[in-house]
Amino acid sequence: MEQSMAVSVTKAEQRAKSANGGDSTFMVRALAKGLSILALFDAENREWTLDEIAERAGLPRMTAYRMIRTMESAWYLVRDPVNNRYHLGPALLSSVYLSEGYAELAAIVRPYLQELAEKTGEAATLAIEVDGVAVSVDMVDTPRPFRREVAIGRIIGDTANANGKIFAAFKSAAEREGILARSRPQLTPNTITDPEALSRELERVAKEGVAFDIEERNIGTCAVAAPVRDQLGRVMAALSVVVPTGRF
Repeated sequence: MEQSMAVSVTKAEQRAKSANGGDSTFMVRALAKGLSILALFDAENREWTLDEIAERAGLPRMTAYRMIRTMESAWYLVRDPVNNRYHLGPALLSSVYLSEGYAELAAIVRPYLQELAEKTGEAATLAIEVDGVAVSVDMVDTPRPFRREVAIGRIIGDTANANGKIFAAFKSAAEREGILARSRPQLTPNTITDPEALSRELERVAKEGVAFDIEERNIGTCAVAAPVRDQLGRVMAALSVVVPTGRF
């Protein structure tokens, strides 16, 4: 077991050095350093500490820290606050989804997504939850005039949107308490920031099976979402319709 772990770590280090080396004639050094960090993560090495990343990627600790913070801000890496270890974030995992990860789910849901867009005449989206945030992975746009706020691959890490409310509402009581304990920015005058008010809203969503965003994230944009469940009743994704306020 120890030998296997040593081999996997060595391979991760080799990938990191490869990403940080090679013919540097046309290389962007900062990008190469960032890729050398991402190259450390694989199935056998899912988490690293800052010191481990710096050592194995061959980077000064402060350089590694700045690179990690940059990737954190863009959701490419996520830090576990309990053990201070980093793992791949939803921005990178959503790319995996778009390439192959959930092709079967997308194929199943796509006809319903198209039907939803046709019947409403508005943009319809499919979102999944990755590492606690909602990621838009498919959509059917509207032919009607609308400056939409949704794009495939977009990440929304809060409950000021209909999809985020769906994922939060159907979590366990303990997980929901964790969500309610977080601070929330006042994005618009309609954003629900009070924990008690948000708790009541999530309870309503869980009971009725539908979530609304009435200009909570963007003035001029509203949305309604519902869960997509598997055979066991677990929430796998969320379907939503995004509408300009004037047509909601």
